[in-house]
Amino acid sequence: MEGLPEGVKLTPMLEQYLHWKRQYPGYLLFFRMGDFFELFFDDAVAASELLDLTLTARDAEKAIPMAGVPHHAVDGYLARLVEAGRRVALCDQVTEPDGKTLVERRVVRLVTPGTFVPPESGQEGLLAACIPGKPCWALALLSMSTGRFEAGNLPEQEARSYLLSFSPQETLVPRGLEGFSLEGPLVERERDLFSVTAAEALLKHRHGVLSLEGFGFEPRDAALGAAGAVLRYVEETQFGRTGHLQTLRRIQPRSGLLLDPSSQCNLELVEGRGGSLYGILNRCKTPLGRRLLREWILHPLNDPEAIELRQEAVQALVDTPSLRESLRRVLEGLPDVERALSRLHLNTGGPRDLGACRDFLSRLPRLESFRDRPPLLPWLPEPCPGREELGESLSRALEETLPRNLREGGVIRPGHDGELDSLRQCLGDAKGWLRSYEEGERARTGIRNLKVGFNRVFGHYIEVGKAAADRVPGEYQRRQTLVNCERYVTEELRTFEDRRCGAEGALAEREERLWNDLLTRTLSRTADLQAAARKVAELDVLHGFAEVAAARGYCRPLVDEGETLSIRGGRHPVVEAALTPEPFTPNDLELDGDQRRMILLTGPNMAGKSTFLRMGALLVLMAQMGSFVPAEEARIGRIDRLFTRIGARDDLNRGKSTFMVEMMETAQILNGLGPRSLVILDEIGRGTSTDDGMSIAWAVMEFLQEETELRPKVLFATHYHELTALAEKLPGVRNCSVAVEETPRGLAFLHHVVPRPASRSYGVDVARLAGLPESVLLRSRELLSRFEARRREGTELLPQEERPRSGETGQRRLFDVDLEALLEELSLCDPDRMTPLQGLETLYRLREKGRMIWGRDKA
Repeated sequence: MEGLPEGVKLTPMLEQYLHWKRQYPGYLLFFRMGDFFELFFDDAVAASELLDLTLTARDAEKAIPMAGVPHHAVDGYLARLVEAGRRVALCDQVTEPDGKTLVERRVVRLVTPGTFVPPESGQEGLLAACIPGKPCWALALLSMSTGRFEAGNLPEQEARSYLLSFSPQETLVPRGLEGFSLEGPLVERERDLFSVTAAEALLKHRHGVLSLEGFGFEPRDAALGAAGAVLRYVEETQFGRTGHLQTLRRIQPRSGLLLDPSSQCNLELVEGRGGSLYGILNRCKTPLGRRLLREWILHPLNDPEAIELRQEAVQALVDTPSLRESLRRVLEGLPDVERALSRLHLNTGGPRDLGACRDFLSRLPRLESFRDRPPLLPWLPEPCPGREELGESLSRALEETLPRNLREGGVIRPGHDGELDSLRQCLGDAKGWLRSYEEGERARTGIRNLKVGFNRVFGHYIEVGKAAADRVPGEYQRRQTLVNCERYVTEELRTFEDRRCGAEGALAEREERLWNDLLTRTLSRTADLQAAARKVAELDVLHGFAEVAAARGYCRPLVDEGETLSIRGGRHPVVEAALTPEPFTPNDLELDGDQRRMILLTGPNMAGKSTFLRMGALLVLMAQMGSFVPAEEARIGRIDRLFTRIGARDDLNRGKSTFMVEMMETAQILNGLGPRSLVILDEIGRGTSTDDGMSIAWAVMEFLQEETELRPKVLFATHYHELTALAEKLPGVRNCSVAVEETPRGLAFLHHVVPRPASRSYGVDVARLAGLPESVLLRSRELLSRFEARRREGTELLPQEERPRSGETGQRRLFDVDLEALLEELSLCDPDRMTPLQGLETLYRLREKGRMIWGRDKA
């Protein structure tokens, strides 16, 4: 084994450790020894660094590194290792130590990032599989926390968006894919594990059916290969424990509003440095609701009828505060039954997880009181006699306060089982017998400090101080000598101990039998419990929507099949919350499918252009997930795809500059447009020279309005004021700007969008607000006046006499590039045969070559 020092003599225990380590070479091996899981050799070194553990040594020569964690706290350490991307094999003791033979151990659990059910309810273990193909990718996704299992086929861009929205901890892919990249950790698996034929057989057997068509899957469907790969991986790592997995469902392409990957990041939907939409809407009272809220934010609806169904429930709760309060009291404190079921199925749960199922079931009947409210009916769990009977059984059988582990005892209530009560009474009498025996021996021997005690090594004993050793009766048998006392045992005490051990064993066995019966009955109702949990989660999210709407004065938007996107008095939900108690300046937004398809927004930096753009996008998302929105009035003609290009960022890990990332994201937008798309573009072209940037921005505007029959709705912010002239050329473009006021003290931002272009650029004014030295500002204004005058005259901005002569710059060319080769490559380009993405990539490549030829950087 790597890391094994030469000449080290291995004990039988270490030989056993290495045997299991060889079986799982890619895993950190947690090796159970008493109350600890220990790691040795390289695993110990790695774990000590990742977990901040003390690194010790096993042998006297300190040649074998060793580190360990308490077994009762192992889940917390596993969570940290999984977060670091490591895998763990847990090798547990499967026989009790007898002091004579080596304890038998076996790997009982494999922990990987995608299959780990985290101890915190806010997290979710997600595992995916992906088979890239043409024209679609086959995908499968499994939540280990909830058991949700789905698969389908999506076009590449939709597939990437789908995977990014869930951010699985592991994505399984066939081994040997060339040129394939995907966000998040990838796990390569042998190609035969993605076999569609094998997957069909596996899934048919699992669901007990002859055909999968009833689940929406045709024979030889590629998505089944992905689903089969996921299922086999779970069976392998969880040793066949897959009972909590729900029935396989089909991923429906374009069933909701599609968010491209850039939008999910740019809009800070679920996390962000300055707050997120999730943070604003999260008024959920349960872990179930908090998980579902994230899903709803990243997967809004695209069906006005389904949206209205959610809105009706929110409206009822907004209109009736007492109803909202009553529902809050029922939801508050409901346990995470989905996670509890998963842990019980995976054999990592305990009495408290079964107690969570009991508490959940005992609270469900309280939701029945809301059935007289029709808007809430679709969101209430259906009555289920079997589920209610299970809840009553668990309440009768389980103690109110439960231990972490079954072996601690005290799981079953007194009075539930007569045999168990008798065994407990026997043990209770034993304590009384020990007290009586101790008092009797003190009286008989005259040793007043005589004590009867117990430890796990020697069992029960009689302890006598050294000063009274001469009064110890002859029938006392010495068992242990300590510094200040001696410990003895008698035949009477041995007989008692045998009886007590037998009673303890019988008690543990009986309680385990009763526990297993309750566990089996509970797990048999997994599907019913999961369905009820989903309803509770939906109700919790809708209740949260109502709480936010009532507290912040949101309105109910109209979402329909029309082409109008109209918002009156709209406010950015996250910025508004951050400004409290300062008032947020509301703005109107009007777009349609004809004469107002694009708003071209100009104005200085810091005036609020990006806030306005994000407001429009977020209010559409909120409306289509069923939430009310921060506005006086809103009408949303449903959007099927939302694209955003906001903010500058480098992708240096992949060797891509800010400008390249910007162009690639723009290309994805232009190639992915649908008939009901909303496109948000902020400062296109600012990552390159002014002429290049303005040309690209101009061309993109024309493409969006003229060269596509899809004619999307567009919000386009720019610092190129020359583009405002396009409003006269393109009939669907309307100029708007963020108003500013020039005062004697400087520029005042009004944050109000007005229907006219900005009168001029305010770059120098913004520089003054940023604190640039006065001398720099004066020189800037002087140069700006000169440049503007020369631009009006049509002369060069920098006269010949002010330009540096050849050789004065001190710069040298790094590469001798053949100009003729560049011209030849340019002449061979065929723009008519290029996609927008290929065209932009070619332009970027040729520009870089041009820079090297001329020895200067124009960007």
